[in-house]
Amino acid sequence: MKRILLAGAGVLALTAAASAADLTMEPAPMAPAVAPAAFDWTGFYAGVHLGGAWGDFGTDVWNDAFGNAQAAIGGVQIGYNYQINQIVLGVQTDFAYTNLTSGTSIIDGYGANINMDWLGSTTLRAGYAIDTWLPYVKGGVAYGNTQGQLTAYNGAVTSDWSTNKWASGWTLGAGLEKAFTKNVTGFAEYDYYDLGKAVYNYDDVGFGVDVKNTTNVVKVGLNYKF
Repeated sequence: MKRILLAGAGVLALTAAASAADLTMEPAPMAPAVAPAAFDWTGFYAGVHLGGAWGDFGTDVWNDAFGNAQAAIGGVQIGYNYQINQIVLGVQTDFAYTNLTSGTSIIDGYGANINMDWLGSTTLRAGYAIDTWLPYVKGGVAYGNTQGQLTAYNGAVTSDWSTNKWASGWTLGAGLEKAFTKNVTGFAEYDYYDLGKAVYNYDDVGFGVDVKNTTNVVKVGLNYKF
């Protein structure tokens, strides 16, 4: 009987030791993987852009008198975004240089050119952030400087009259922006501009014309987020 009790005590001791060994050898649980944080679009930014513009200069009398014009465009932009969950709201101002020009022969002995040399806008933007991607729409006021030039041909003598006009109207657009790093983003965008009507009066020759302008712009650019 004594031997049986001693044998049982030994088995219990060995079992307890084995259990203790298992407890001490069990590896610590792995820490859960942490998902990378989504890109934060909130903040000020500034950048540059370039692209192409094509427009239509029409008049009340001859709707397609000047026809379509095409030119390159390049400029700068500055703005601010504020992100609420995945919604990104912002405001942006941009200025661009271009040389959008169209000409026509009005009547015998007279020709006219219309030129837009710069174009700008101040817009509100609204987008939906998908991590480092931001599709967005925008809209606001547009403005630019246009110049109307009237040329009279009289034999060997050519006379020119030109008038600069401030034109203003509205713009709508849409684009897609991508964050490459925490500070650098790139975008592609389409914008439509309607700058209303500019009245060019040439009092010296008793001639005037009302010119309407609509412009389309496709551009790409880079922004630096502060």
